Amino acid sequence: MSVGRRILIVDDEPRMLELLTFALEAAGYEVRTASDAESAWQLVGAEPLALVVLDVMLPGPMSGVELCRRVREASDLPIILLTALGADGDRVRGLEAGADDYVVKPFSPRELVLRIGAVLRRAAAGPATASGTERTVGELHLDAARSRALSGGRDLHLSPSEFKLLWTLAEQPGRTVGWADLSGALGQASGQRGGRHAVRTAVYRLRGKLGDDPHNPRHILSDHGRGYRLVPR
Repeated sequence: MSVGRRILIVDDEPRMLELLTFALEAAGYEVRTASDAESAWQLVGAEPLALVVLDVMLPGPMSGVELCRRVREASDLPIILLTALGADGDRVRGLEAGADDYVVKPFSPRELVLRIGAVLRRAAAGPATASGTERTVGELHLDAARSRALSGGRDLHLSPSEFKLLWTLAEQPGRTVGWADLSGALGQASGQRGGRHAVRTAVYRLRGKLGDDPHNPRHILSDHGRGYRLVPR
């Protein structure tokens, strides 16, 4: 089976592992499982994977959030977090650590399968392209050929989906980019379930990497009901 269909599920609940393995295999994925972060980390380094489904609450010295951070520092491997209902702090820390998306427990296996498909499509789309391969907005410099973003000379270490969204915003600095274009940059239709959720998640992570205060952002501003705009600094 293609490496592009190999998923690692990390959860300490045997019943959850069994349920998700069944659902993903039925959808055509090859599944690897781990019940703690240390075992999962060894699997990440042992064989190529397409995506990691990661529970935030794990036993042992390494949490799910710490594992997420380690994986993100080592690669662009897509990560979807599984978080408990109401565990907003864990969800925020996971997104700050570099997760691409999250699903709140309890959830339907079908929802997770759809989220996995959406994240994999975004990752497979590759770097954004345009008539030029570089864009500069204030102190922000984007290089599409290398999917690299610098802010004041500092590498932002963006994931592929984060870079694609920022590239799209940088095409029209100072102007609001609508939901359709932002969702399209992430490989989703604007009306598709989860489309706006994916945009909001990517914007949240981008704001953190740009050093924005989430309660008073200066770089990526919301135009409620319409989309977002990138403000030159």
